[in-house]
Amino acid sequence: MNTLPGVWLDDLTRQEVASRFDGNAVVLVPVVSAGPPAPHLPLKTAVLIARALGQGLLQRLPVVLAPVIDADSFSRERLGPVLGDRLDGLRALGARRIAVLELSASPLGTLEVPAEGLVRGGDRLADEEYVTSCLMALDPRSVRMPLLPAGSRSEAFAGERGMSAEVDKIAAAVVSMWPDLI
Repeated sequence: MNTLPGVWLDDLTRQEVASRFDGNAVVLVPVVSAGPPAPHLPLKTAVLIARALGQGLLQRLPVVLAPVIDADSFSRERLGPVLGDRLDGLRALGARRIAVLELSASPLGTLEVPAEGLVRGGDRLADEEYVTSCLMALDPRSVRMPLLPAGSRSEAFAGERGMSAEVDKIAAAVVSMWPDLI
């Protein structure tokens, strides 16, 4: 059986969490914000892409990924406390090396985390062609094809390539923070 180097936090038992965190695991907290999706895309679009990027990271690095926080589900005033609660909960579980993985087309001003605890990605989430291509790769039946803008060049293969490049970029940023991961 092949096992990935990394794991989703919610796939672990309490005992497995304690063991990983005692081993000084790196924990990433994905926070995604893409604004309202285009009319031909479902509301789950940004979270689905964030989970796919997270899964790609798990295939490359021995990190623990916390559940995705959908920043667009909260007011800007509430996002900070929600993120703070998530970080406090991870620290209570024993996590010592934590970074927020901000997947957003533009920086989320409400994310107040130490500079060394922030990894940015998702710069292309404002690009409708890219996002549509990603969703065509991940869940093609959820794209409302009759509503797709005329002349769209979105395609699943472009989404796969784009997400792979994004995972490479994020992985490099995480490794630059914690070189012992490789």
